[in-house]
This record gives sequence, C-alpha cells and structure tokens, in this order.
Amino acid sequence: MRSSRPSSAVPLGAWLNARTTASAEAKAERDNLGAQFDAMLLAVTQLRAAVDEDRILWSNWREKLSAIALAAMSGAGLAAFIRGSDHRQIAAAMGGASWFLTQERAQQKTASSSITPKIAAVAQAAAPLLRHSDRDVQDATKQLMTAAFRYHEAGPAELDTAMDAFGTALRAAMQHPAQPRRAARARRTTPGEQ
Repeated sequence: MRSSRPSSAVPLGAWLNARTTASAEAKAERDNLGAQFDAMLLAVTQLRAAVDEDRILWSNWREKLSAIALAAMSGAGLAAFIRGSDHRQIAAAMGGASWFLTQERAQQKTASSSITPKIAAVAQAAAPLLRHSDRDVQDATKQLMTAAFRYHEAGPAELDTAMDAFGTALRAAMQHPAQPRRAARARRTTPGEQ
C-alpha cells in the first residue's frame, strides 16, 4: 500500500528550497547594497574633507592677500633692480620673499590637485547605485553626486540634505529588496496553472 505523503513532500521540499534560495538572494542583495552605501558615503566624506582642507589652508583671505603681496613684491623687486645699485639690496629681499610666496603657491596647487582623485572615487562609488533597479536609489545617488561636486561652491547645507535623502532611499531599498525570482515565476505561470 502506497502512501500519498511522498508525493506531497516533493512540492513542499521544492517550495522550501525556493523560499530559502529567495531569502538568501535577498540577504545577499541587502548586503551588497549596504556595502555600496558605505563606499559612497566614504567617498563623499573624503571629498568633503579634502575640499574643507583646501578651503582652510589655501582659499581664505590670508592666501588671497599673499597672492597680492607676491605680485607687489615681485614688481617692487624688479623696480628696485632697474633703479640702480643703491636699491639692489631691496631687490634681493623682495626677490627672496617672492620666491617664498611662489613656493607656497606651488604647494597650494599640489594640495588642490589632490581633490581630483576624490571626485573620481565618488563617481566610482556611485556607478553601481546608478544602475540599481530602484528609481529612488538612482535619484538620491544623482542628487548626492551633484551636491558633492558642488560642495566647494554651495557649502554643507546642500550636501547634508542630499546625504539624508540618500540614506533614506537606501534604507527603504534595503528593507524591501527587489525579488526578481517571484516576478520571473509570475511571468512564467499562466493564470490557469496555479
């Protein structure tokens, strides 16, 4: 006498296997999205720190006055040299000061050039998020990229708002990950087969 139990156990086993697989895929997608979120926030934070450092060290009023002083000293040194031997000591002093300020300006340019790799890191971290299936994640990523790239002009308020919106969009996407297996199964199943 054969029991009907083994035949009903096969669909139950298949259902459990499908559910376990779907759960594992959803967890992997959440973990992947979490890693992308972390990478994006780290890249934006590093860019923000580099721009702030540049602003503090090189883009303040003291540096602007230094540039004016460099031009004035160079001109005064050249004028003193042209006037004759009595003024050559002044020309030498002005030349030394000009050289010092020129070296400082070269350091400023070097420090400013360190911002470019940070911008590239933001773009690289944003790439997988821009391809995400959730439209809110894509839009929040675009908004965050725009705010990060404009940070040196716009200041922290726009970037903070964009970071909040980005965090909200990604948290929502992590709570409700896309489930492509169910959608594919629904497309394959016709209404009469259930």
